[in-house]
Amino acid sequence: MHSGELLSIGQLAALSRLSVKALRHYDDQGLLTPVRVDPVSSYRFYSPDQIRRATLIGTMRRIDVPLPVIREILDGPHADAAPAFDAWWVAQERRHEQRRGLARYIGHQLHHQGEPAMDITTRTVPERTLAVIAREVYQPELDDFVMSAFVRLFDYAAAHPGLRPLDTTSEHPTYAIYHGSVTPDQSALVEVCVVVADGAPPVPGISIRLEPAHQEAFATLTRAQNGFPAILEAYDAVASWVLAHGEMVEDLPSREVYFTDVLAAGMDDPVCDVAFPYVAR
Repeated sequence: MHSGELLSIGQLAALSRLSVKALRHYDDQGLLTPVRVDPVSSYRFYSPDQIRRATLIGTMRRIDVPLPVIREILDGPHADAAPAFDAWWVAQERRHEQRRGLARYIGHQLHHQGEPAMDITTRTVPERTLAVIAREVYQPELDDFVMSAFVRLFDYAAAHPGLRPLDTTSEHPTYAIYHGSVTPDQSALVEVCVVVADGAPPVPGISIRLEPAHQEAFATLTRAQNGFPAILEAYDAVASWVLAHGEMVEDLPSREVYFTDVLAAGMDDPVCDVAFPYVAR
């Protein structure tokens, strides 16, 4: 075969290790268009230069790269192809690590069906003024939303001296409050909050709310325990304790209460409380 000769769809299938059916599908999706289609027979013909593209498409599909992502990788600027694939793969590894953690969590729940073992403490939380950024999010958006919201809230505090210290302490904690379960398929309202002084002014995108005094049951987590899905065990433990000793406050959802800089902490350092406001029996 000469370099200028066209390939039949069967020849391309053999050279790229793809089926004829797959090649037709990729043509229908606009990913691998023949250079010529016979107007009478409708036979597809391809350039030898398309063998590499066909092989790449088939190989990426073997690891479940979605067709729109393949199109973005292969049809974008040549210099962006490898970084685009690398970014997709890093995201998949992160997702797989979460799935592995969830599998461990599910296995633990199935093997140990009693009350989760964790130290639960209670405290009285005084009335506090909170600066709040709220958004309805799905799980893939959650981390970026929480981190960016905290940055905005501390920028807000820095622009209004006297509202709060510019670090996180037990006297001036930061919160992430969840009004429902956040999953890849289910969104929920999430509020990111910092404690501020009375009289804090609202600004666009940041509301001010007075949260009443209440009792909380909580479990303290280290930085290593704070990640998803390990943190789910703390939610289960505190929820079980509240169910046994009282009832939740409907208007005050569960929350993560941070009392130090998580990123500066060691993996064994306490950083966060998983807390449930409740009313004792």
